[in-house]
Amino acid sequence: MASASEAGSGWHHGAPFKYTEGMLGDDRACWHDCGVDLHFSTIVIGQKIIDGGTERKGVISASYDAQLYLDTEKLGWWKNGYALLRLEGKTNDDGVNLFTGALVPVNFDAAVPVPEGKDLEATEWWYSHVFLQGKLELLGGMWDIGRFYDLSPFSGPYHFRFLNAHMFFNSTLLPWAPYNRLGALALAKPNDCLTITTGVADPGSSAIEVDWFEDGDWDLLQEWRAIVQPFDKDHPTQLGVGAAYRKKNQPLLENPGQTRSSDWTLWGNFNQWLYKDPDNPTRSIGLFARVGHTDGKINNIKNHYSLGVTFEGIARTRQYDVFGIAGWYNKFSKDSFIAQKGNSSGIELFYNFRVTPWLQITPDLQYLIGPALDPDVNETFVVGTRFLFLL
Repeated sequence: MASASEAGSGWHHGAPFKYTEGMLGDDRACWHDCGVDLHFSTIVIGQKIIDGGTERKGVISASYDAQLYLDTEKLGWWKNGYALLRLEGKTNDDGVNLFTGALVPVNFDAAVPVPEGKDLEATEWWYSHVFLQGKLELLGGMWDIGRFYDLSPFSGPYHFRFLNAHMFFNSTLLPWAPYNRLGALALAKPNDCLTITTGVADPGSSAIEVDWFEDGDWDLLQEWRAIVQPFDKDHPTQLGVGAAYRKKNQPLLENPGQTRSSDWTLWGNFNQWLYKDPDNPTRSIGLFARVGHTDGKINNIKNHYSLGVTFEGIARTRQYDVFGIAGWYNKFSKDSFIAQKGNSSGIELFYNFRVTPWLQITPDLQYLIGPALDPDVNETFVVGTRFLFLL
């Protein structure tokens, strides 16, 4: 079962988010020992806008995700090599995002890899190699920013927790985050408590179209993540700070006829284990917070703040269930076309039931205040249920 209770969750070299159950649990364990990890999941999400929004809309959407991850040493090829191929596709995946009046999607799964896309796409393909006894890793190819930056073990990954895109990444990262990057990464881990991630990517490339830096523009992403123990070893704190810089001519919000050659954002992450069961890693309580800042000249969002808490396996009879509640606040740039709203905020609640090792059902409630895109929409109330099937 996917668990975020370990302090190092998500800090290894971008392997698929691993789970041990599913329809092929025993087979998967055998494949893993041979150097092959296979992740296949199908998500069906039903959502309905029951109040507010631009339209009272109800939609059932579906998507599928296949990830093949190879360990070259276990395969008998060479040491310290890892490769991943990921395919994603959709069926009737319109979602309710267009009808909420919100700038940030309330259903992240319906927004990636391409809004309203239906074809099976190779959304990730990369190879990485580890050096210096695991202290340095170099990676190249097409990679998902959510594997390496702005990580929060209590708000993600989105398959298992929140639906709203606010919880998957910092909203000031919108120009960088959705969602695939062509380029290279260097992950340095000088000790067990610190990870330094540096990436160079092509802003003109995506899973749908790759231009191999032909336009001469580039992104630079840098993040430092550390685990500290201000209280005791059972209540660690995970801290992260990062910056993204884009070298590319982009229109200014104040005057789209003028351009500026660069843009940037800064962000910070805070994750605190409030409770960890020393005898059962599936039981924990975690607090998370995000902050983000831009100058608002190109990015519609000037400041982002979010705060949430998740309860994992707290009920002894439901040790794999997860409950979460989170809220967010966005302050918009005064130069943006949505500046008349000034700000927007919202709250989301979910409860993830693990019905069987291969089926999870997650009721979800979202309340949006001042969603942003339509000045006539003051609030939107969305209800939904996610069905996650694990092979």
